[in-house]
Amino acid sequence: MIADGMDALAGLLLALGISTAAVIALMVKRARVTARDVAWIAGTPKPSPAEADVYSRYLQRHRTHRVAGGLLGALFAISVGTAWYGSVSIGVGPHSPLADVLFCGLGGVLVGAFSAESFRLSEPPSTTVSASLAEHAEASRPDLIRVARAISVASLLGGGLIAVTGHGLAPLWIAIGGLIVTLVAEATRSAISGRRRPVLSSRAHVVDLRMRSFASTSIARLQLAAAVLTATWIASRVPGADSGPLFPVQILVEIAGLVITVVLLHRASPRPPRKWIAEPS
Repeated sequence: MIADGMDALAGLLLALGISTAAVIALMVKRARVTARDVAWIAGTPKPSPAEADVYSRYLQRHRTHRVAGGLLGALFAISVGTAWYGSVSIGVGPHSPLADVLFCGLGGVLVGAFSAESFRLSEPPSTTVSASLAEHAEASRPDLIRVARAISVASLLGGGLIAVTGHGLAPLWIAIGGLIVTLVAEATRSAISGRRRPVLSSRAHVVDLRMRSFASTSIARLQLAAAVLTATWIASRVPGADSGPLFPVQILVEIAGLVITVVLLHRASPRPPRKWIAEPS
C-alpha cells in the first residue's frame, strides 16, 4: 500500500513537472518577438537597432504578462473549483465564476495586460522636463471608453438591484470586481496621456509616442472587454431568466458577451494583424 502511495505521488510530481515545463515553453513561445512585430509597432520596416530593442522589450513584456495572467487565471479556477465546489466549469452560467476556467482565464489575460502597463502608475517624474505649448494627446478611442463606462455603471446598478430584491450578493460582487478593473484602466489611461514630458531626442520622442499610442488604444479595448465580461456574468444571474421565454435571450447574451470579449482581447493584443504587411521604406 505504501508502495502504491509512493508511485501515485511520483506520478503526480511527474505530471506537475511536465505541466510546468509545458507552461514555461508556451510562455517563451508566445512572448517571442519577431522583426515583423517590431516593424508593426514602430511604423517603419527598418527602425534603428536601439529603437528595435526598446520596442522588442516592450512587446515581450506585454506578451509575457498576458500569457502568464491567462494561465494563472485558469489554474486559479481549477484550484478553487476543485477545493471549494468539487467541480470546474467552462462558460458563463449559474455556477461560481471563481470556478470557471474561461471566466478566470479571460480575467487573467485582462489583469496581465493591465499589469504590463502598471509601471506607468508608479513611474517617477522626470527630473528634467521640457516646456511645450503642445497639448497632451487625448486618450485613444474615447468611443470605446464611453461605452465601457456606461456598461460598468449599468452592471453595478443591475447587481445592486438583484441584491436588494433578495436574490443573492454574487452579481453585486461581480459588478464591484468589474468596477475595480475599470478604475485601474482609468488610472492607467490617465498616466499614459498625462505624464510630464521628459527631455528626449527626436527619435526617442517618436518611440515614446508610438508606444503610448498603442498602450492607450489597447487599454480602451481592454476596459471595454472587462466591462462586457462583467455584464455577461451578471446577465447570467438575472432571477428567473434561466427558464421560460427569456432563456433563449439569456443564452444569446451570454454567447455574444463571450465572443465580444475574446474579439476585444485579440484586437488589444501586442501583435500585428495577420494581414498586416510592412511597407517598404
